[in-house]
Amino acid sequence: MKDILPRKSVLITGSAGFIGANLIRKLLSLNYDVNLVLRKSSDLWRIREILNKVKAYHVDLLNKKKLTKIVRKINPNFIIHLATYSDYRKQTDAEKMIDANIKSALNLLLASKNIDYKLFINTGSSSEYGVKNKPMNEKDCLKPISFYAVTKASTTFLCQVFANEYKKPIITLRPFSVFGPYEEEKRFIPTIIKAVIENKSIKLTPGNQRRDFIYIDDVVDIYIKALSYGKKLSGEILNIGTGIEYTNDEVVQTLFKVTCKKVKIKTSLRFHLNQISISKILITKYKAAV
Repeated sequence: MKDILPRKSVLITGSAGFIGANLIRKLLSLNYDVNLVLRKSSDLWRIREILNKVKAYHVDLLNKKKLTKIVRKINPNFIIHLATYSDYRKQTDAEKMIDANIKSALNLLLASKNIDYKLFINTGSSSEYGVKNKPMNEKDCLKPISFYAVTKASTTFLCQVFANEYKKPIITLRPFSVFGPYEEEKRFIPTIIKAVIENKSIKLTPGNQRRDFIYIDDVVDIYIKALSYGKKLSGEILNIGTGIEYTNDEVVQTLFKVTCKKVKIKTSLRFHLNQISISKILITKYKAAV
């Protein structure tokens, strides 16, 4: 007998990205009605084979009029905002980041203002905290030290003010160092895995910079858990991590053990000032919330 209850509808921005591609697959497995908002220029390699299972709408988030029309048509139960201007450090175009990370978020908030959604999830970034010498807590003062980080922090504040002003259930999730399937190949973990497979040397930054690495499936599970709680989480900011930190060298040594193979390590990459030296989080708030 088929389920006669209506499927829960979710609207996702940034769905062609790393987290989005994994999240879509999970939502489809849970029988959600998945609606994607995509730019026509989006690279669809991560989601091309599942596009026939979702509804895709092509619109630039800066096009407020068209975006509003599409959001009203979808009338989603949930909104997950993942779209962002890439956080790779080589990209320092402040104007593009302001458009993609702040203006686009504001347009989405305004476009959905009259939608009675159960939850709006804004995706923040651990980089909002800046450099800390202790585990990061959601109550910590934000001290962003890059254009990307400051636009993400601004969007978090924007969502908080919007939620308070219009009494909307909006939360921000801040993922830390996420890794797993569909990750950009130039990022750290895919790079070292490829180096081991191809028997090439691994280049690491000097020093003992530590990060909280979390697998993508665990991140996706937290998004799904948040959806199940809906309005109960309204106003929350939640870090997403494991609470355990590792140096890049420790990760590489673990890879060597798993693969039973070693390659040469070169500490020739320069450490950048805006690389967060400690990204371990306190996870008590997340446990209490969900």
